[in-house]
Amino acid sequence: MSTIIRSRLFKLILLLVVVVIGCKFYQNYRNIRKLEQAIMKLENSIGIARGEKARLEEELKNINNPEFIERVAREELGLVKPGELLLIPVEE
Repeated sequence: MSTIIRSRLFKLILLLVVVVIGCKFYQNYRNIRKLEQAIMKLENSIGIARGEKARLEEELKNINNPEFIERVAREELGLVKPGELLLIPVEE
């Protein structure tokens, strides 16, 4: 083979290698971005779960408090004390 053909073949192979490396780099970059977004979503979910956990722990502390029990009975269960009337407003 002549020197010109070898030089062109070398340049073509080098170009092909650079293109393959560039494609792999882009794929890895795209995968990293997707993983970073997934991490951010999970961190947000963790923050929400921690807030819910704190709320539930606070509720658990009050579970034996008579005022808490009365509030839950009235608000969530619709219970009333003896002699009280439960009034339910009618919406038009």
